[in-house]
Amino acid sequence: MNDIENSLLPAVTVNNGIVTTCNDTFTELIGFSPLEIIGTRLEDKLSIVADIEEDKFTLKQLFSGVSSSELGMFTMGTIKDKCHYALPVKVHCHYAQGGGDTFRLCFRVLENKSKDCITGLPNGVAMRARVIHHLQNPAVSVSSLGLIILSVDNFSTINFRYGFEVGDDYLSVLGKTLQAVAQGVGFVVRYANAKFGILVEDYNGLSSQQFSAHIAQFCHTLCQTVAKPLILDNNLKISKYFSIGVSAQRSFYDSYFAMEIATETAMLEAKKHSVTKYCLATTQTTDDLLTNKLIIDEFPRAIELHQINIHYQPQYEFSSGKLIGLEALSRWCHKELGNVSPDVFVGVAEDIGLHFEFDLWVFTQVCCQIVEWQALGIEPPRVAINISFKTLEMAIFISRISDVIKQTNCPTRLIEIEVTETASINNIKTLGDNILEVKKLGINIAVDDFGSGYSSLSLVRTFHLSLNKLKIDRTLIHNICNTALDREFAKHIIGLGKVLQVKVLVEGVETREQHDLLKQLGCDYAQGYYFAKALSKQQTEQLIRHELLQDNITSY
Repeated sequence: MNDIENSLLPAVTVNNGIVTTCNDTFTELIGFSPLEIIGTRLEDKLSIVADIEEDKFTLKQLFSGVSSSELGMFTMGTIKDKCHYALPVKVHCHYAQGGGDTFRLCFRVLENKSKDCITGLPNGVAMRARVIHHLQNPAVSVSSLGLIILSVDNFSTINFRYGFEVGDDYLSVLGKTLQAVAQGVGFVVRYANAKFGILVEDYNGLSSQQFSAHIAQFCHTLCQTVAKPLILDNNLKISKYFSIGVSAQRSFYDSYFAMEIATETAMLEAKKHSVTKYCLATTQTTDDLLTNKLIIDEFPRAIELHQINIHYQPQYEFSSGKLIGLEALSRWCHKELGNVSPDVFVGVAEDIGLHFEFDLWVFTQVCCQIVEWQALGIEPPRVAINISFKTLEMAIFISRISDVIKQTNCPTRLIEIEVTETASINNIKTLGDNILEVKKLGINIAVDDFGSGYSSLSLVRTFHLSLNKLKIDRTLIHNICNTALDREFAKHIIGLGKVLQVKVLVEGVETREQHDLLKQLGCDYAQGYYFAKALSKQQTEQLIRHELLQDNITSY
């Protein structure tokens, strides 16, 4: 290899599998010094990706292949850096000068997801790989680990006041400052935006009490350092407050995931004080925090992989007892969490801005299912689909559902949109226009959970001419047989439906007593466990066939 290639490509020389030389580019790539590399086994760092699944492709096989090729051997592999992150690389191996068992390997990095492009620091991927290695490798003599997450309060004001270039410069200078204060103490990364992490690793066998004191002293020094103004390259001085969270000792966490959530929670607690301050995490992370984080991380993929199933809850008419509709309900059985409540993942969808994609995905699944049933000779009743106000007020909503209807050829007379009020309305004009357009498409509209949303009454009054149905929230009829107040509430809502000339459906009917009382009060429709729980696709098909058969028998 010539000097130009040697200076551009990471390269090592090995003899009998032991690294004998490495260039500066290689040490820069993986973060180890030459002294830490030379004399070690290459296979401890490099894993070859086999082209065939029958046998593991080893370095020995690679070296054997070189002898039969004058040009050397090319292959794919991964090489672990100092963070224990596996970098995907393309490897070229050839005989080194002198031949024998001495080989020269050059590497080209295919993708490095572990490095932050603004500060040059490792990122959250690198932090995760490093901590997981420590927690899972019993051979590493680490008595304690401490994770520190710090966030710059109101960082966006730097971008707004000085511009994004100054903001990036600030992050770069801050990264170097943190590296300086953590030198010999901790490993620094930039997670995202203005959030950084420091992993304090103790290799000195400190007791738990000593390590806690060590962490406290470091955090005190850290607070003193970041309290001073940062001086940027143009001599601009910027002062900011920092919110700092600190994990508890290693023994309290069985995964990096739990450690990270606990530390972030402590950081958010520190943020409440509006001054530079650090807060210690509790020794245990609450189940709710872990669950919410896991759902946020995996919900988008659950949609993509169709891991969410659609079930259907039947709706019946009080006067005839006939099946008049179905409500499409999403069900997600997570491999670790079990059944995740729709209230939880629908709320997460809104929090992370996936409500539109999720609502449209459900709408598409239901339209396809209706068409599939019709192809089987099963004529389903109208199917209600929940759509949040956030989705319904989006300008592109009508065009997107129109495309789905055209693509699936689903008859709109069999679709009902249930508008669920899970968030405040931001664009009342677009919402009103979309409601009118939905009606023009021939789709029915119902207001879901009526009586539980703070602005439902105002919306019903405004759009009552476009509505077909009010659905009384289950909480309003739970004690309807026990209290006069609940009976009066239900009676007046049913009366309101008659005034507005819309049908009223009550949710959550669970007993015969509730059924009979609501029928007596003049309610039109009902659904709930008294009739049936949400049914799978196959169970729903059986129910529809049974109802059609009963109708045929009655007609004779």
